[in-house]
Amino acid sequence: MIHLTETKFSATEVAFPQLDEHQLKCVASMATLRRFQDGEALFQTGDRNYSFFVVKSGEVAIRECSSGEVREVATHREREFTGDVDLLTGRPAIVSAFAKGECEAYEICARDLRRLLGEVPSLSDMLLEAFQTRRELLKRSGFVGVRLLGESNSKEIEDLREFFRKNFVPHTFYDVEQADGADLLRSLGHERQDAPVIACNKHVVSKPSLGKIAECLGISRTIRNQVYDVAIVGAGPSGLAAAVYAGSEGLRTLVLDRVGPGGQAGQSSKIENYLGFPSGLSGEELANRGYLQALKFGVEFTSPVGVRSIESAGDELQLSLCTEGTVRARSVVVSTGVSYRRLPVENCGRFEGAGIHYSATSVQARGCSRSTAIVVGGGNSAGQAAMFLSEFAERVLVVIRGDDLRKSMSEYLAKRIDLTANVDVLSHCEVEGLEGDDRLRETTIRNRKTGEVRREGCASVFVFIGAKPHTEWLPPSIARDERGYVLTGPMLRRVGAWTLDRDPCELETSLPGVFAAGDCRSGTTKRCAFAVGDGALAVTCVHQRLAALAAGA
Repeated sequence: MIHLTETKFSATEVAFPQLDEHQLKCVASMATLRRFQDGEALFQTGDRNYSFFVVKSGEVAIRECSSGEVREVATHREREFTGDVDLLTGRPAIVSAFAKGECEAYEICARDLRRLLGEVPSLSDMLLEAFQTRRELLKRSGFVGVRLLGESNSKEIEDLREFFRKNFVPHTFYDVEQADGADLLRSLGHERQDAPVIACNKHVVSKPSLGKIAECLGISRTIRNQVYDVAIVGAGPSGLAAAVYAGSEGLRTLVLDRVGPGGQAGQSSKIENYLGFPSGLSGEELANRGYLQALKFGVEFTSPVGVRSIESAGDELQLSLCTEGTVRARSVVVSTGVSYRRLPVENCGRFEGAGIHYSATSVQARGCSRSTAIVVGGGNSAGQAAMFLSEFAERVLVVIRGDDLRKSMSEYLAKRIDLTANVDVLSHCEVEGLEGDDRLRETTIRNRKTGEVRREGCASVFVFIGAKPHTEWLPPSIARDERGYVLTGPMLRRVGAWTLDRDPCELETSLPGVFAAGDCRSGTTKRCAFAVGDGALAVTCVHQRLAALAAGA
């Protein structure tokens, strides 16, 4: 038997705390007292909308069978509680709970659990920390989760792993080019040409769409037929911040995203200049915390779903979805962010996912072990990537067209790059060629000043060369600047795009009731903290919109 408490992740006290007398009374006041016989299930793997339990007497065993064998991973005793983050996400349980001998437990349904979190702050903090830590401990204890089989250099596999990572889905990847992966693929009734293959919840699917996976895992949710106070399009830092503030202020809030929470910042290996985190935090951790915080306040999330258009319909706004569905809302926050541009080099598209990357996560970094990694770009994202990759790669080359990193990169990052022995900066340079077979093998770099050409054996190039806003889906009624960024607030009067008598809100677009926040908005600094501030300000604008509608203005 493997206990979570036996892993090297030393967070037992955080993951398995006991409720004090006051907290127990708060739970009891909202709960139903249940009695269970030895071996009776409180909930089982795959159960949806399962309950939260606090043990009053006896013991509850937590078991999982993702590897095919039943393992007991934890035991909850008196005043301890069951559950992890999926109590908040509403996804099916990934473990089972059984009475160990006769026991009594207080039961609270998932809906009332959110009310408990809102009304008892000390309990809220304890439960949220425990839920997050338990999920980490479970993954570290050998939990297999969803099994993903395919070729390691496949673009489809990279996209699926990003989807799992952004949606906090525990999974294990099996490379079908290796013996164990090939054997597992055959045992599931498939051949190599069927990859990628996913095995989850007793279902095995070949070449699945993100929509089918999301449905299987309970990530995509049926959108309720109601009018939301605010619909937020995009779940990057600005969208998550807007969701947290809107949810905490009692607004009926829906968040839609094409992939999952995190956005561009969610791919950052380490953000070190975010206020309140002196030792830094990863973009994934920031997204995870923001996501759970929003769920705590009752915000609804659904992904993967794209929005095709926005139309005004009286006092409402209607969003047409790629699923053919429609969302009705009194206000909309557009926080769709940006994506990095491709290298203007032949073969760039061919090697995407097979050597060309637009983020530096642990998945891609492992592929740089004992080799050279090339980072193209001179902004903070490029600097963060270079420092992260330096821990894995034998050496890292940072390729910039200019002569000085400090013209576009924060001083602390530029200084750190200067002091890192295996990171070199190639000034006045650009990538001119990409060569390889089934994946990238060699990169040609030209010095724009001297004309000198050098070839580097390199399996991974990380591209951070400017961004394109995700605004092409917006209707013509929403004004944008020459680069496609959304114009807001006072800018609208200057370009003649605002016709109402009242002044637009600071983040309001030329379509009243639609607000833009974060990197997709014209004039932003492309910093994470700026995006979060935009998200908070957007909710102030939403309140103004709702107040005007209520007054009949």
